[in-house]
Amino acid sequence: KEAYKTDQLCQEEWAKIHPTYCGKLVEASILIWLSPTCICPYKGQASLNLGMDLNLDWMTLEDFQKHLNGEDEILSAPPRCPNRLLRDAVKSGDYMSVKLALNSKEDYNLDQEDSSGMSLSMLAAAGGQDDILRLLIKKGVKGNGRQKNGTTALMHAAEKNFLTTVAILLEAGSYVNAQTLGGETALMKACKRGNADVVRLLLEYGADCNILSKHKNTAMHFAKVSNNLLVYDLIEDHINMLSNVAEDTIRAYFETRLALLEPVFPLACHRLCEGPDFSLEFAYKLSPHTPGEGSGILLFIFHANFLSEITARLCGPCSVHAVVLNDKFQLPIFLDSHFIYSFSPVPGINKLFIRLAESPTAKVKLLICAYRVQLQ
Repeated sequence: KEAYKTDQLCQEEWAKIHPTYCGKLVEASILIWLSPTCICPYKGQASLNLGMDLNLDWMTLEDFQKHLNGEDEILSAPPRCPNRLLRDAVKSGDYMSVKLALNSKEDYNLDQEDSSGMSLSMLAAAGGQDDILRLLIKKGVKGNGRQKNGTTALMHAAEKNFLTTVAILLEAGSYVNAQTLGGETALMKACKRGNADVVRLLLEYGADCNILSKHKNTAMHFAKVSNNLLVYDLIEDHINMLSNVAEDTIRAYFETRLALLEPVFPLACHRLCEGPDFSLEFAYKLSPHTPGEGSGILLFIFHANFLSEITARLCGPCSVHAVVLNDKFQLPIFLDSHFIYSFSPVPGINKLFIRLAESPTAKVKLLICAYRVQLQ
């Protein structure tokens, strides 16, 4: 009876620290049940060996956050750890060894690669080692390195369905639309494996559904291949939503003066933080109908935000510097605004290039599309 009362008291105290700690899992790559028998001070301070220096005795939220950031106290001086052993520790998920090494005065090459180009951050991402990945990111490891085949840390995590790992990498600035030598993106890899939650997160961060792989396949193709209806619906709904936002924004801008006839190429999405250059190849066929007077093709470059809802604009501050189609500059239709351009594709393959402002910390996404239009 006394033991039962003691257990109840411990659970109540833990609930005061944080209600979700009581009887639930703590997620930090160390998933353990917070049992009163492990931490109760009334039972002789029984200890739980986690293989790391995480002290669970009445840990506060502040202490736990320090652990996630790799800032909690180190009680023993670390032995010298060569680069090779550091790599092995990352690969095996040995958090304690990695933490002690990174907090030592040793000068490590954190961007070291193996023969395939696999870096420490890629190893951590591929293993879902979130704590280790956070430590590496805090120490300044490159988040957008690539293997020789073009694979990134984000692609490894997306393919293996490590949702929290994907979130950490995206928040740290990983490029969501980077492609392998075969043209595959993190979104394609997640679709191929049917990883619905990862797909949803990548879309929220501006993953482009219409990028083509080397074999001319899109994310939608890989969603079909996975035979996962939820993933397929996520991609289809996102494409339709972006198209609706773009068309509604055009109609609101021109009111009744312009009618949209048909798209020239699938809508593209580019995150401004991923670089000042955007390029796209697309095939164009002449319309079977004779163009009427007042008809033509316009290129639209929307500045969009993906928050609780997707919003887009065709006015205000603009990051577009120049638009080049088939080595020919295209002209904006308004001198004081660079959101809308005259557009003259030729039958066959066309090459579009857009030069943008450099803004590595920008959250804005660019939605890029072209329509055949008719003046009203």
